[in-house]
Amino acid sequence: MADTGIAQRAKDLLDRLSETTRFAGSLEESAARAICRRELEGAGFVCSDIPFEFSDWPARWGPPVSAAVQLAILLTVISIAKHGEPGVALAALILAAVLLGWIGGQVKRRGVLSFRYGRTGSSNLVAVRGEPRVWLVAHLDSKSQTIPMLVRIVSSVALQLASIAVAVALVTAMVGVVVPRGWWLALQLIAVTSAVPSVVCLVGNRSTGAVDNASGVVAVVLAATAADSRRGLGVLVTSAEELGLAGARAWATTAASNIKVLNCDTLDDSGGWHCMYSGAEPRQIAAATRAVAASAGLSLRIGKLIPGILADNIAFADAHVEAVTLSRGNFSTLARIHTWRDNSIALSGQGAAEAAAFLSALAKELG
Repeated sequence: MADTGIAQRAKDLLDRLSETTRFAGSLEESAARAICRRELEGAGFVCSDIPFEFSDWPARWGPPVSAAVQLAILLTVISIAKHGEPGVALAALILAAVLLGWIGGQVKRRGVLSFRYGRTGSSNLVAVRGEPRVWLVAHLDSKSQTIPMLVRIVSSVALQLASIAVAVALVTAMVGVVVPRGWWLALQLIAVTSAVPSVVCLVGNRSTGAVDNASGVVAVVLAATAADSRRGLGVLVTSAEELGLAGARAWATTAASNIKVLNCDTLDDSGGWHCMYSGAEPRQIAAATRAVAASAGLSLRIGKLIPGILADNIAFADAHVEAVTLSRGNFSTLARIHTWRDNSIALSGQGAAEAAAFLSALAKELG
């Protein structure tokens, strides 16, 4: 449990950051960034606002378009199979999956910074004290969606499972087993039902983003400004995480490869603690995390990011920098993310305060 005074400070800062929405590049986000800057400068950090440009089209339209294309592919290959060509259908499905995967990877890694349409801009807050080897990171921007995060994740996972089920049915038909026509119709219905939430999931600006991600920003600021915090420390408060990880990707292009990044994203007052990564396990951070968690008696799961979730650690992992995302929550947390219900009324500050203590200890362990 965090000290009562720290928890109250966390709550006060949460309320201030969550007074309004903080869409990337907006005046409201800039005002919230100024609050963070004052807190960090008061603790001896040298702060700079680093502007960057990006395209918001990949994040706005990539997920719904991708889901629509995937649905069209599934319906097409099922139609081909129903006409007695399961081998052709399977080949088409595999080819489409490989092509979509490659295009999706290119868009996620490069499109957000280089795509010529939908250009806009924002700024990252970079704060340095001493010579930092460890960086504490959290995104400041918020957004809403027409579909809550939990529903979108379920939709994304269900669509992938539907693709696997279609592939299994195609292989079954290829080996001579008769697949009843009703099965193909059922697979079509499952595919449509799975895809629809993702297809209609559009970006808006109706959430004040208290848990996602004012809570993470508060944890990072409190950890960095604590009296016993590590002297050599860097803090990165990113923008446009909600629009394709744009801020993190922009900063990661010039980041030193030997730094360690501890990202905080979504810290509820209850639920399980998670330390998540992308790609190969970042061994040094994982080992330090296990040691600190054991010392604190904290039950914490270390594993890959939940499918359908994006976090800034992905941008750093793509740049070959060791990075993880610390998070805490449950299904209730996911259900209110990206909705008007994600406000500071639902938070006491306890989760952010506890995360700050953990982050501070982890930064020392890594340093």
